[in-house]
Amino acid sequence: MTKETIRQESLRLFARHGYENTSLTMIADAVGIKKPSLYNHFDNKDAIFLDVLYHVGDLEKERIMQQAPQLKGITVKEQLHQFYRFYLERMAHSTEGLFFKRVTFFPPEKFTAEIKEVFLMVEDQMTAVIQPIMEKGIAEKKIRPLSTDTLTSAFYTLIDGLFLEENYYDQDVFEQRQLSSWEIFWLGIQTQHQEGS
Repeated sequence: MTKETIRQESLRLFARHGYENTSLTMIADAVGIKKPSLYNHFDNKDAIFLDVLYHVGDLEKERIMQQAPQLKGITVKEQLHQFYRFYLERMAHSTEGLFFKRVTFFPPEKFTAEIKEVFLMVEDQMTAVIQPIMEKGIAEKKIRPLSTDTLTSAFYTLIDGLFLEENYYDQDVFEQRQLSSWEIFWLGIQTQHQEGS
């Protein structure tokens, strides 16, 4: 079995059970090998976790970069809303999203620094996509002339709150909360002459 297979099965297990509740035996069983064979690829469970963590970070950065070209040719409001929907869908319905949520909400203490590093790395990539949209919206007088740091901070606070809610509400309620939250967010950042449109 390849290192990539171990990584993928470990990702699935860490996402579902967390770091503490995932054992090397569980990983070996999921891959279909004996536990000692894992040591041909990784030194220990910590090494597997860190490999998965940085792999997920790189994958999320790549997904965000791939999304950026799809935002061209539509209005600033549509660009922000599409990116908002894309990221919430990714966090709610992908194994990587489940893993990312678990380790950021309930970080294993020994990996706090690495998790923060990966979280900020992904956030920096998101910022690289949404800040130019905010700047364009300000230039076109569609968005209030606030600092882009303020606008992106509000955007991140919005989606972070929804990540938490997604764990507690069924899909219909969560969908309604996404729609309501977006509506209030846009009303708050749009210019006054856009209100009611």
